[in-house]
Amino acid sequence: MTADIKKNFITISLSVLTILVLFSGGLALYNRSVMVNYTVIQKQTEEMRLRVSNVFETVLRKIDLGLRGYALTKNPQLLHPYNQAIHDNVINNRKIDSLLAVQGLDSVRVQFASFKLLLTDYVTYSEQMKQKVDSDSTLAGFVEMLNKDKGFDLWNAYSPIFYKIRKHQDNLMEKAQAEYKKALNRNVYIQCILVLLCLPTLIGVIIKLRRDARERKELLLEFEKNNRKYMFDPGNELPDDNPQAIIESSIQNLKKASTFIKDISGGNYAATWNGLSADNTNLNQDNLVGDLIKMRDQMKRVKQEDEKRLWATEGLAKFSDVARTNQDNIEKLSNEVVRFLSKYLNAQQASLFVLHGDDDEDSHLELLACYAFDKKKYVHKRVDLGSGLVGQAYKEGTTTVLTTLPPGYISITSGLGQATPTCLIIVPMKYNEQVEAILELASFKKFEQHEVQFLEKVGEVIASAIYSTKINERTTRLLQESQEQAETLKAQEEELRQNMEELQATQENMRRKQSEDNS
Repeated sequence: MTADIKKNFITISLSVLTILVLFSGGLALYNRSVMVNYTVIQKQTEEMRLRVSNVFETVLRKIDLGLRGYALTKNPQLLHPYNQAIHDNVINNRKIDSLLAVQGLDSVRVQFASFKLLLTDYVTYSEQMKQKVDSDSTLAGFVEMLNKDKGFDLWNAYSPIFYKIRKHQDNLMEKAQAEYKKALNRNVYIQCILVLLCLPTLIGVIIKLRRDARERKELLLEFEKNNRKYMFDPGNELPDDNPQAIIESSIQNLKKASTFIKDISGGNYAATWNGLSADNTNLNQDNLVGDLIKMRDQMKRVKQEDEKRLWATEGLAKFSDVARTNQDNIEKLSNEVVRFLSKYLNAQQASLFVLHGDDDEDSHLELLACYAFDKKKYVHKRVDLGSGLVGQAYKEGTTTVLTTLPPGYISITSGLGQATPTCLIIVPMKYNEQVEAILELASFKKFEQHEVQFLEKVGEVIASAIYSTKINERTTRLLQESQEQAETLKAQEEELRQNMEELQATQENMRRKQSEDNS
């Protein structure tokens, strides 16, 4: 049993100490309630003494002084104490009545209620005295009423109540002070007991805490090693003598991880891990930080790809509307195409060359539309198939992207002068594997791969629209020629009919004349 007590000494001591502390706490709460009650009673008694003294020392005195000053000077400003006293009288009486109810002085409260009626009569009497001053310049009526000394009669009625209340307040204070002193003594006793019983317990706890501190230090160092291995390794030495720094470092890493994940989930793919540098990047390839960085980069790539796809999809939809609403005229279609593509791709210049000619010998590319600095420039230009970059692109049928342009090939003119573009793209636009047009765009920025792919998809729409427009124009032209031929045939038929009628009329005249000659 002795061994069990020795083994569980700290537990037993702490249990006893806990019981004593709980007992001390309960007693302290009780003592505190006694002290609080003492404070409340002290405030109540002080306020009660003040209120009951105010009835005569403040309220009635101000009424009397205000009336006397007003009677002597007829100055309305001297009535301020009088008016203030009447107002304060109501508040003071209400507060006294409330305090009597709180303290349970019901009998005194009944007496005070009767006194309030007398006090109301006195206020009414004072108002009549003021009216006497206003109506009687000799003040004889005022002096007569003043000589009746109503205040003395009022004091005779109030003094039993006053002294009874004061005596009750003194008794309350004596009881409260006695309870307060007992509470203080109990606090002293329990503190002495706690000190005597807690001293051996504290010695044992100190020994145990020192042993636990050594174990905790070893545990924290192991924790820090794992934190660096699996969370984040700043690349510096282990803080072997600062447990708080180890815990704080782990907490900060968790906060950083939480913030980093929230930033990424909120779409902020530019988020960085504070503390990650070129010196410790290799140390954080396979831990949480490395995985978060990889996740961020992957999500950033996915977002960029989604944005590119959305950009291409929206652009293709808008461009399809442009192509669909301008298929009635190939020149109008060409101008709207280069205008839209220049705006959408932020290109500084654009040109559209359309295939003309029905046979190989006469086939050539004609510049139908060009666009530069938001102004259309109508330029008549013919490019033979296979000639220059545009003609060669037609022959090869593949997209050409140039970041180094031939000297003097093209320049962009603005109000600040001329400059050579950084990038030039030439896109053959095919329909049914047949090149119908060549689009040429020049820009001060390099065209990205998704923009090139977008232009190639747009090229299919443009080529289809141009082909359809050509067919429509050719059909319209043939229809117009057919109508002209039909009108010509109709005019010839009408002329032939008239000639036949004239011939028949001539033959009829000849027969009639022949008949007349025979007769």
